[in-house]
Amino acid sequence: MRYVPLGRTGIEVSALAMGCMSLHAETAEAGKAVVRRAYELGITFFDTADVYAHGQSEIILGQALREAGIPREKVVIATKCGIIFQGMDPNYAYKAYDLSPAYLKASCEASLKRLGMDYIDLYQPHRIDYLTHPEETARALEDLRAEGKIRHVGVSNYTPDEIRALSAYMPLASLQTQFSLLHLEPLETGLYAVCQEKGMAILCWSPQHRGVLAGARNLPHDDWQLQREAGVVAQLRAFAQEYGVSLAQLSLAWLMQQPGPVIPLVGTANPKHIAEAAGAVDLVLERDDWYELMVIARGRPMPWGQRPYVYVKER
Repeated sequence: MRYVPLGRTGIEVSALAMGCMSLHAETAEAGKAVVRRAYELGITFFDTADVYAHGQSEIILGQALREAGIPREKVVIATKCGIIFQGMDPNYAYKAYDLSPAYLKASCEASLKRLGMDYIDLYQPHRIDYLTHPEETARALEDLRAEGKIRHVGVSNYTPDEIRALSAYMPLASLQTQFSLLHLEPLETGLYAVCQEKGMAILCWSPQHRGVLAGARNLPHDDWQLQREAGVVAQLRAFAQEYGVSLAQLSLAWLMQQPGPVIPLVGTANPKHIAEAAGAVDLVLERDDWYELMVIARGRPMPWGQRPYVYVKER
């Protein structure tokens, strides 16, 4: 396993992280088994959230680490806060976002209890709360850090301007966002650039685009977007064959090759899938191939002066 800095925190994490949203997908024991397998492979970074299975993900993750005898200081635990689904809180009849100081404090303490831990390494507002000023949110997060309940703060699903607004009041370690060869918005909207500006790591959720980039889904012919995705995957197969890797490994390596670092969150309840993903860590693509993959994914050439000409080498 290769290890990379988590922003400017001074913490090093595995270049690949495990996303824990699916830990409950089969049984708690199956979820615990995949956590153990991830750690055996050198993965030290685990990401969850209070809303994943209404808190069950946090519970299973904490139990898995304790039952496996994995020392707390050997892993980096990230969780998220601020989304409230119907039924989670009697004060909310509908889905809502809340990053007010009172809610953040209560939410953090609840996550610590479910995890069975004294502190959270990376605490992340899950979505922007339009009714709380970022200065208020920052002050509450700084209070939690002063109390030793959290070590560092990241954000999830924030826009570039939302990142700048919160980072004006406190340092941010990371951004969690959807990012893959089939979701290039971080490169095209300025998200990636602002993270480099602020020294933030990028954590990619859905790095294989719901299994599409792993070739794990049969895409129907009655949806133009799914057919576009099928066309991209068909073209990626030649690259995977040339490098002697799976489609999943190729798509993960493409992400991890970017400076930042860019860290894929591999969400799975299958030990074989996490082992396959770990095999992508040391794969380095040729620069020309990296850009050709991006052109295939974009469906249009990279900017080229006045002539939209693209040279594609034979394979």
